[in-house]
Amino acid sequence: MQDSREKIEAEVRELLTERFAVPADRITPEAHVFDDLGLDSVDLMSAVAILEELYDTSVSDAELQDMLVIGGVVDRFSATADAA
Repeated sequence: MQDSREKIEAEVRELLTERFAVPADRITPEAHVFDDLGLDSVDLMSAVAILEELYDTSVSDAELQDMLVIGGVVDRFSATADAA
């Protein structure tokens, strides 16, 4: 399970650095996507949509509230990967 979490964390970091030009060193599990990384709600929705497609899952509006920090994003998609 740790391997999948590390893999997802790396994929999230890669996505945010390549697609949204977020410096990799700012992407930590505690980083808030808006306050710390400078993303906006459209950026978050775009990133989540990419991850939904990658992991063949969907995220509800309620789940998005838990995904405002990077650790929450990784947790959500790790749960999906572990269940597969």
